[in-house]
Amino acid sequence: MSEFAYLELSESEDGEMQLRRSGDGAKSEPLVSVKFSSEARLLLGDRAQDIARAMIGAGVQLASHQMANPDGGDDDHTTLH
Repeated sequence: MSEFAYLELSESEDGEMQLRRSGDGAKSEPLVSVKFSSEARLLLGDRAQDIARAMIGAGVQLASHQMANPDGGDDDHTTLH
């Protein structure tokens, strides 16, 4: 795997948001996916896609931070609530 990769975020036919390396194609396994239940989709309404995008974006940002600081040194991101 190269050090840098272009990523693509897409939505599948069933509403699942999927993150893939650019050029991998829709048939490849996504690096990350977010799929909301029917109940969650009702609660989120038109914002479901934006929320999934934000969730995946936060994960990519944290993963990038971890790759840039493999020795740690930043404990701000270790507590999940």
